[in-house]
Amino acid sequence: MSDLIIDTMSEKDIDPVLSIEQASFKHPWSRISFLNELSNKFSHSFVLKLENSFETYQIIAYLCFRLFTDEIHILKIAVNPEQRRKGIAFKFLKHCLGTFCGQKIKSATLDVRQSNTAGIGLYKKIGFDIKAQIPNYYSDTREDVILMRKNFLKEV
Repeated sequence: MSDLIIDTMSEKDIDPVLSIEQASFKHPWSRISFLNELSNKFSHSFVLKLENSFETYQIIAYLCFRLFTDEIHILKIAVNPEQRRKGIAFKFLKHCLGTFCGQKIKSATLDVRQSNTAGIGLYKKIGFDIKAQIPNYYSDTREDVILMRKNFLKEV
């Protein structure tokens, strides 16, 4: 990730993050949802910036999670559609999880739509296991949710 920079998300990053969000999800978060995460004391949000020419940067991905006593709960991760299929989400998520792994964090959890096979594959590749499936969880599509967990007793 030599020409990529991980930075803490700030209010000035919301517009490009919203563009990625809207291109990535059928039911995207709103500006207010992201602003609420930025002000939540348990929330950590990061952006991944691609260095362009003349020291300018383009936000190509973001990650939002909540950090509790000994567990991370991943809320959102998305990559700009033009930058997908390059291993960016894998490297970004693995790096962020590795950063927090040594800070008394025992596990990470997330939930994902059953139809998000790319996401499920990514999470399995990083070491998440399926722990449960809840039928008809999403009211918009009656789709199941898959609950996944990664224990940090294993190497990140």
